[in-house]
Amino acid sequence: MTDRLTQLQICLDQLTDMFFASLTYVDQNHDSVKLNESDLKMVNPDYHPASQLDFQSSLQELSRDIILKTRQILTIIDTLPGVGVSKEEQLAKIQLLSRELEEVELQKKKVILKKDDLMKVVDKLILLVSDGIAMTRD
Repeated sequence: MTDRLTQLQICLDQLTDMFFASLTYVDQNHDSVKLNESDLKMVNPDYHPASQLDFQSSLQELSRDIILKTRQILTIIDTLPGVGVSKEEQLAKIQLLSRELEEVELQKKKVILKKDDLMKVVDKLILLVSDGIAMTRD
């Protein structure tokens, strides 16, 4: 499963696509309208728009989808860490985690030094054993 920020980005991309699809649908399927009373209604014999009822129904469905996606985005935003936490609390948490990280780094360095010392001891033991084996074969 993806993290919340990735989910948020995906949802925002989907919402943008939904806006584009909705605008494209309206642009391609609306009935022509006169700008003022003296204008003639433009008629294109090759263009057959959907009925007003179908057009309105499709607009409602597109609107409903956009609203649902917006609610999903808001839900994801509400679950992001740090929502409802003051700036001071977040800074204090960062400082605490920074100190903990420094302590862990010190422990890591000590363990690495101990490992290096143990490796030297093991190397010496291997050399002693191999020298002993070599001496018995002579």
